Amino acid sequence: MIEQTPEAIFIGATFKKEISMRSTVALIVIVVVTGAAVLACSGFSARNRGSNVETKSSTTPSSTGLSQNNSATDEKLAERLRSMIEAAGGDVGLTVIHVESGRTVSIHGDIQLPLYSVFKLPLAVAVLKDVEEKRLQLDHKVVTSPTEIVPGSQENTDLWRKPIERTVAELLELSISRSDNTSADKLLKLVGGPEAVTNRMRSLGFPNFMIHSSVSEYVKDRSKVNTGTASELGRLLVELQQGHVLQKPQLSVLLGFMERATTGNHRLRGLLPAGTLVADKTGTGEAGVATNDVGLITLPNGGGHLAIAVLIKASKLAPTEQEKLIAELARVSYEAHLSTGESATQ
Repeated sequence: MIEQTPEAIFIGATFKKEISMRSTVALIVIVVVTGAAVLACSGFSARNRGSNVETKSSTTPSSTGLSQNNSATDEKLAERLRSMIEAAGGDVGLTVIHVESGRTVSIHGDIQLPLYSVFKLPLAVAVLKDVEEKRLQLDHKVVTSPTEIVPGSQENTDLWRKPIERTVAELLELSISRSDNTSADKLLKLVGGPEAVTNRMRSLGFPNFMIHSSVSEYVKDRSKVNTGTASELGRLLVELQQGHVLQKPQLSVLLGFMERATTGNHRLRGLLPAGTLVADKTGTGEAGVATNDVGLITLPNGGGHLAIAVLIKASKLAPTEQEKLIAELARVSYEAHLSTGESATQ
């Protein structure tokens, strides 16, 4: 897979087929970060002060395909998700957005939390915007030597044992699909460093991404933590899906790599029905200090998508249990949206 030509990576029939599939389905976005819960749609708004849950429910007529019972359904979903998160301890953030209708559930969505490898999502956006603007080319070749290896999984480290030339497209795929740190740091240099990514995201309307360091810099100085919020990750996913951030060719590249990610099989994907299409990017802190996942989940039968970003910090749960929590939050949200009559034609 690594040695494929750039054309095979980002222009192939597979991507065309994937984009065709995505264009027929609506979308929901979920992001997780610990704290107060917020539900948002257009129209009616209510707050449960005792449980710190706010709900906003659509006033759209039922002819649009949106259930009249969404307000009650959303309040129940928010309460259930909040109780699951509180049991985990630590800081957890959650935002769930149905892309087409704007219905949202957010629990501590505005708290800045460590991204870890989730930072590779805004990095990928910065790279692909440079491609759109002709500053970079996906087939541009970059030489990497063993002296540039960045600590990570043994499987990824083994990719760089000898000097090797890889394209920008290949580096991007490795950084997203396999969460390879060496690839990410090479890409970060190409776009101008951490500050350039922060500034790019601000220019796109996302001011809460704070990218302070490359992976190698963070290893040397743990105070340089890259942070973001669940609500902004959710909004980024929505705007990506709606075509407001990247043009179609670049969006196809990014979502294709996210769909083929191999690092989150026990997180968002963990408890969903077999065959469910998921496009995600994970992040993991050392010694179980953080477990994150951000992604888009396709609902069946034209019912839309969920986009989920989960940021868990300092939970009392073991790392495997944190992954299970992410999987359960995704499953509960997925099932709740199956029962509300969401439509891809709203």
